[in-house]
Amino acid sequence: MKKLALTVLGPVLAVALGALGFVWWERGAPPGFRPEAVPVDVDSITRDHRGVRMSGTAHLQSRLRQTAGGETFYLYPLLSQGDTLGREIHVLLRTPVRPNDLYGFEDRTIEGFARPPGNLVDRTVRDSLMKKGYHFTEDFVLVEEWPPESDGG
Repeated sequence: MKKLALTVLGPVLAVALGALGFVWWERGAPPGFRPEAVPVDVDSITRDHRGVRMSGTAHLQSRLRQTAGGETFYLYPLLSQGDTLGREIHVLLRTPVRPNDLYGFEDRTIEGFARPPGNLVDRTVRDSLMKKGYHFTEDFVLVEEWPPESDGG
């Protein structure tokens, strides 16, 4: 009986620990926690960063809405502070916070996970932004903004 339990539970435990380790490595913190937010510039961020804090100008007039897992997210370019004319996207922001419909641009300071875009930025997202006159750098980074923390009350 012990051999059977070990034969079944051993691989299951190994896979679960492997998945936990991968998520921990990818996010820079265990699931449910946030890594330390390291200050970084919009122009110098890389896909090797994990938790970041950055300031820049959000191009809200080009925002896109994305629904995943029953949640709504907004995607828009984040360029260097004060850059309202730029069209090169090095940072694409994905946030659950709905931007004000009256703003075309907004200076933002955000904290979030920096990561490769993967399947969150598919061909539809890229094409939509390119139709609006933007183009992506080859090594652009997706930053998923952390939702505001509740104050416990």
